[in-house]
Amino acid sequence: MNNLKKEIQKLSILANMNSAPQLIEKVKSIIETEGEAAVKQVNSIILSSRYNKGIIPSALKYFSKVTLSRGLPVFPALISLSCKAVGGIEEKTTSIGAALMLIAGAADIHDDIIDQSSVKYSMKTVYGKFGRNIALLAGDTLLFLGLSRLNQECESLSAKQRKEIMTLVSEALFEISEAEAKESYFMNNSDGTPQEYYEIIKMKAVVSEIHCKIGAIIGNANAESVEALGSYGRTFGLASLVRDEFIDIYEHSELQNRIRNECPPLPLLYALQNSEAKKEVLFYIDKPNLTKRELNRIRKLVLGTEQVNLLKKDVDLLVEDGLKYLSGVEDNSYVRQLALLLSISTSNL
Repeated sequence: MNNLKKEIQKLSILANMNSAPQLIEKVKSIIETEGEAAVKQVNSIILSSRYNKGIIPSALKYFSKVTLSRGLPVFPALISLSCKAVGGIEEKTTSIGAALMLIAGAADIHDDIIDQSSVKYSMKTVYGKFGRNIALLAGDTLLFLGLSRLNQECESLSAKQRKEIMTLVSEALFEISEAEAKESYFMNNSDGTPQEYYEIIKMKAVVSEIHCKIGAIIGNANAESVEALGSYGRTFGLASLVRDEFIDIYEHSELQNRIRNECPPLPLLYALQNSEAKKEVLFYIDKPNLTKRELNRIRKLVLGTEQVNLLKKDVDLLVEDGLKYLSGVEDNSYVRQLALLLSISTSNL
């Protein structure tokens, strides 16, 4: 246990030094290694469907091509690592991870519809390419495929494991839906507080939590280890989502869309609590069209506020607390990989 604590301390230091790029590459390698099989299985499910002609299959193939590998592979990686961290055999993690990827993909498409996100990271979303109605139907199809696949894959598990997994997924779907409903309040509304939006992001972090819990359940972990890994997963999800909020400050098209159609990024909401920056930020937000120069000015204003710098420090403390949960799991190489994933999750904010 002392060795794990020392390793965690080392990772925390390295994540904030010049070695961060090397650590990031290592994290990417871990995610690809642990999640690649599930990604391939999802691609196979989508591409080998007997219903392979028509507009919906075309939308799903497009999703598979441009969206599937962006962010989603980390979830099956969490299942695999959590299972192996408790000494489990990863035989079922790939197939269950693939089923959950289909469900997560459905949520991703539906989220783009709600947010009217036509483009993400310079690529058209399913919503942007095929329109609202087709995107909605494509998301529904993925959701059905994922739930039916999950039920099928859980049949070979014990009744207790099957019940626990299906209950976790059911509760998570309700929590995510509630988070999306609450988030809609913030659209085109600068009156919402950053603390309220932070709580919504925390609700969305349930996705990472259930993946870690499910991995531990497949690995026949005791209740304490399941909860410890679940708490780690919630923290990892929250830290990663907050990082994404900062990334959206740097992406011109994404920042433009967040201001026009969605909730403004979390750092921007915190910046609006700064009396000096608020007036100028609101001036730009109220303009019908923003130039890159104006978006750059917004970013500079936001990142220069005391409130946003305090947010960064709070996230660093969050990561430190999240790493402590791993102390409740036996020290091994997979636990250390989980520690690395969290340690590097908010580097260079």
